[in-house]
Amino acid sequence: MDLLSVREKDVFWLLGAGCSNRSISVRLQVTERTVKAHVARILTKLEVESRLQAGLVSYIYHQTQGRHLAVVKAG
Repeated sequence: MDLLSVREKDVFWLLGAGCSNRSISVRLQVTERTVKAHVARILTKLEVESRLQAGLVSYIYHQTQGRHLAVVKAG
């Protein structure tokens, strides 16, 4: 995942945990608009079409790296 910036990696991790844009914005202390911009760049860089696909890539990536994600309630 070297193609993602540090902040994009934070968002990528939280996507894999099932977090909404609002939840990510609260956790990272940024605006939802900023989160949406990060998500858009992640989709482009990973060449996927939706946040669901990006979330699945994140989940699988972190599981195979031995970093188990705790799935959170959508919110």
